Amino acid sequence: MTIEIWLVLALILSVSANVFFVWFSTTQSRKLSYVSQNLGDLVEIVMNYKEHLRKVYSLEMFYGDETLKMLMDHTNALVTILQEEYGDITYITDPLEIEFIKEENEKKEEKSFEEDVFYAGSRERNT
Repeated sequence: MTIEIWLVLALILSVSANVFFVWFSTTQSRKLSYVSQNLGDLVEIVMNYKEHLRKVYSLEMFYGDETLKMLMDHTNALVTILQEEYGDITYITDPLEIEFIKEENEKKEEKSFEEDVFYAGSRERNT
């Protein structure tokens, strides 16, 4: 009788722990997805800002201005940091390219099979 009670308690504990971990992982996945999308947007906004600043700097009126030059350098450093440090996070929500790799491997296998089928070796005539 006591073993049954312990087994029931262990089952209840196990089920509740599993439910908690499923809820927790789902919540964390949603938060990570949200951060990834927003970080991707941030990188895109900074890249657009960099491009706009480059266009303004290349105008005759502002060409050679030291303030704009330092602002361009600062923007380039910011873009570099965002891409190097947080570049992996921005691609979490992008679809994986596994399908393309599988298709390429299938094409290579098909091509090698065709080469094997059409290769008949050296043919000698016995005339």
